[in-house]
Amino acid sequence: MMLVGKSLAEMIGTFAVIFVGGSSILLAERFPNIFPSFGVAATFGLMITLMILAFGYLSGAHFNPAVTLAFAVAGRFPASEVLFYWLGQSAGGLFAAGLLIMLRRI
Repeated sequence: MMLVGKSLAEMIGTFAVIFVGGSSILLAERFPNIFPSFGVAATFGLMITLMILAFGYLSGAHFNPAVTLAFAVAGRFPASEVLFYWLGQSAGGLFAAGLLIMLRRI
């Protein structure tokens, strides 16, 4: 798979995890009687699972710069690809956070 495709998979996966997980935090904050706090943990866990199933075969499904770095340091991931993964993960996370900030104001 091309490096751009792997980075794109990381960006989409990171976006989904941050956006859906962050949305669950906002729901738990706004509706504590309807959406319990354990729902936040369950949402993050389920979202990570879904993204691993969706993109694991493409990019390895790191979705976290620390995981990418750990794999590179352990010699299980090419160091030459770390920067591209980090760019994709950062872009996905920042876009999700920005969208959550905009939606929270509504």
